Amino acid sequence: MDRTEFQILSHLIQSPMNLWQTINIQDGDIKHTLETIKHLHDERLIKFKGDRIELTDEGKLLLQEQGIETLIDSKCAACGGKGLVVNESFNDILAHFRGIFNNRPSETAEFDQGVVPPENSIKRVEFLYERGDLHGKSIMFLGDDDLTSVAMALTKLSSRIVVIEVDDRIVNYINSIASYEKLNLEAYTYNAVKPLPKEFVGSFDTFLNDPVETVKGMRVFLSRCAQSLKGKGSAGYFGISHYESPLKKWHEVEKDLLAMNFVITDVLRDFNEYLLMGERILKEGYSVVEESPIKVNPPDYAWYRSTFVRLELVDSPNPLVKDEVEWDRSIYFDEDTFVVRP
Repeated sequence: MDRTEFQILSHLIQSPMNLWQTINIQDGDIKHTLETIKHLHDERLIKFKGDRIELTDEGKLLLQEQGIETLIDSKCAACGGKGLVVNESFNDILAHFRGIFNNRPSETAEFDQGVVPPENSIKRVEFLYERGDLHGKSIMFLGDDDLTSVAMALTKLSSRIVVIEVDDRIVNYINSIASYEKLNLEAYTYNAVKPLPKEFVGSFDTFLNDPVETVKGMRVFLSRCAQSLKGKGSAGYFGISHYESPLKKWHEVEKDLLAMNFVITDVLRDFNEYLLMGERILKEGYSVVEESPIKVNPPDYAWYRSTFVRLELVDSPNPLVKDEVEWDRSIYFDEDTFVVRP
């Protein structure tokens, strides 16, 4: 019994699960999870009832024979295992930001957009503040569909915040908010397949990015981010999931980061929760739905998670990609991609 089988079966002791819950409770990628569900079903250890997975009598017997009981959930009840809660000092900013967030342009699958809820953005801000990467710092966002840059600017703690973003709707919205709120925040239209504009090279203390989850895509996006940093001691933050990035992909990304002179200082597992909910998830043609062996109903909670990683330069940045790259499907899509429109 491998780790994924153990995690699925031991959680089913307590109660049946739908597909989204099953993805959440295990460590593997979506591709492996779907294969595991099919295998357990073929072995008659689980059965399907509507959109639910249940243990069969054979499955219960196997667990009893192996002495496997329900997993104990020891995660912090207050923070959900994230290590951060919204501190009362940030409550006013959260309330203000929530209204700005609710009026944002809607996300689109064209640019692989998926936004985190306002509370999640505030927790990102708190983490940067705690790590010394916010106060008095110049900060660059490569992409910002969930408007974390606005939440950050509302603190009035950073010296400058710049967003470079491919979606003109978001660029225009951020600039309109910055003007109305008199924020030290500016946004520009930029496509990451192009070289980083010269005025942004070596200009920032900190970057934030939620890159696409292919090795090629992450290499391009993180190279642009590395090139934006001033040098040794500068920091960066990005998200990577285990849902669409198996450990082999993590290994390739980590090798790229080392080659760029980054060291990983912090890893907040499943810190980011994305609002991929409702009927949209069934209509976009995502592989997670198309290849599911069980019936899939629209998720009613933020099921998709990614890990929040902090990096720090130990030497001058060494971006692996500096020139223009050809845009093609391989930047956004590979065999592990299950939540990007094919």
